[in-house]
Amino acid sequence: MRTTIVGAGPSGTTAALLLARAGHDVTLVDRDAGPGTDGTWDRVGVMQFLLPQGLRGPGRLFLESRLPDVHQALLDAGAAYGAVPRGAPPFTAGLHLRRCTMERVLWACADREPGITRRTGHADGLVRDGDRVTGVVVDGEPVSADLVVDASGKAGRLGHELRPEAQETAAPFAYVAREYRLLPGAEPGPIEPGPGLAIPHDGFMEMVFVQDGGTFQTLVVRSTDDHELALLREEAAHTAASALLPGIATWTAAERAEPIGPVRAGAGLVNRFHRQPTDVTGLLAIGDALLVTNPMAARGLSLGMAAAGKLADTVATLPAEEWAGALDAWARAELLPWYDDHCAVDATMHARWRHEPLTADGPIGWDVIADAAHDHPDWMPVIGPYFGMFALPSVLEPVREQVRAQLRDGWQPRAPGGLTRDELAGVVRAAVAG
Repeated sequence: MRTTIVGAGPSGTTAALLLARAGHDVTLVDRDAGPGTDGTWDRVGVMQFLLPQGLRGPGRLFLESRLPDVHQALLDAGAAYGAVPRGAPPFTAGLHLRRCTMERVLWACADREPGITRRTGHADGLVRDGDRVTGVVVDGEPVSADLVVDASGKAGRLGHELRPEAQETAAPFAYVAREYRLLPGAEPGPIEPGPGLAIPHDGFMEMVFVQDGGTFQTLVVRSTDDHELALLREEAAHTAASALLPGIATWTAAERAEPIGPVRAGAGLVNRFHRQPTDVTGLLAIGDALLVTNPMAARGLSLGMAAAGKLADTVATLPAEEWAGALDAWARAELLPWYDDHCAVDATMHARWRHEPLTADGPIGWDVIADAAHDHPDWMPVIGPYFGMFALPSVLEPVREQVRAQLRDGWQPRAPGGLTRDELAGVVRAAVAG
C-alpha cells in the first residue's frame, strides 16, 4: 500500500516506521529538511521543539515493545529512566529526554528504513476521487496514495473540512521556561515520579522537567491573564524569581547548573479533540491533529504514539472502508477521556488560583483529588495508576464522588504554602525596575 504521512514529528514518524515494517511504501512529508550537516536544527513549525516535554511510562513501554531499536537508540542518546512511585513496578518508568533528542533519533531511524521515502515541502491540500482520498498535493504537485495520514500537528488544517467540528477549550495558562545543564560532577536535584518535579503555589506553579545528557528545564506556569507574572520572560525577573522558588532554586544553584539557553515563553495553549473524517475513505489523523492537551502533564507524546500504533493495527486488520470508523471509536474511548480530564483540571486549578470556591456539581480536577488524598491514603491504589497513565481517568469517578460529598459538607482544597503569587509578582516588578 502507498501511504503518505504529512508531518514527520514523533507521531508521524512512529506511524511511518510501523507501516514500513509491515511492508507498505511510505512517503513522509515535512516542511523541514532535517538536521543540518553541522548538526544544528532549527525545527520548522514546532514551537515545543526546544520547550519542556517528556515521555511517560506508557509511551516508553510502547517503544520498548513495538520499536525496540528506537527505544535503545534513545537510551544510547542519553535518555534516562524516570522515577517511579513508591511500590510501583519498574516498568512504569517514563523516559527523561529532550523533544529535540527524540526527534533526532526518530529522524535517523526513519532515514535508515528501506520502506520510507522523505519529501520536503508543504502539503497544500488533498486529492479526492468522490468520497475517496487518493493523495495529497505537495508544493503544487500531486502525490498519489492509498492512505493519507494527517500528522501535521495542532496548527495543521489538512482535510479539516472533511471532519466533524473539533471540541476545543483554551487552557487558561501560559508559562516561561529555561534550559540548564548540570555542571561536571554535580548531582541532580530532587526528582518525583513523572516529568521531574512539580510544586504548586497559591496562584502559580513551578516545575522542573528532567532531560537527557545532564540537561533540564525549569518552568513557571501562570494564568494567561496574569500580566505581571508574564514579565518573567525578562531575564532579570526570571533570574530573581528562580532564586526564590524552592524547587527551581535547588536545581539551578550556581554550584550545580548553568543556563544554556534563553528564557522562552509558551502561550496559546489549548485542549482539543478532533474526530476522524468518517465520510471519506483513505484519510486518517493522529498525533496533535487528533488530540492536543495542555503540556503541563507531558502526556502528548505518549498519547500520540498510542494513536500511531492503533492506526498501524487498524490498517493491518480491517478493510479500508472501516479504518476511519474503527480509529474514531478507539479515540473516543481511549483519548477523549484525557481531553475531558485536562479540561477539568484546567478549570479547577485556575479557579483555585483566583480564590474561587469549588462546587460539588462543577468539574473536579486531579489537583483537587490529589489535595483530598492527603487525608485518604486508601485512595492511592486507585489514583496511582491514573497518575502514571496506566488507567483511564474514568477510574477516578468513585473518588470524585467522595470529593463531591466533601464539598457539599463544606470542605475546600487547601491553599499551597510557600511563596504566593503576590510575593512573586513583587519580586518580578522589582527586578524589572532594576
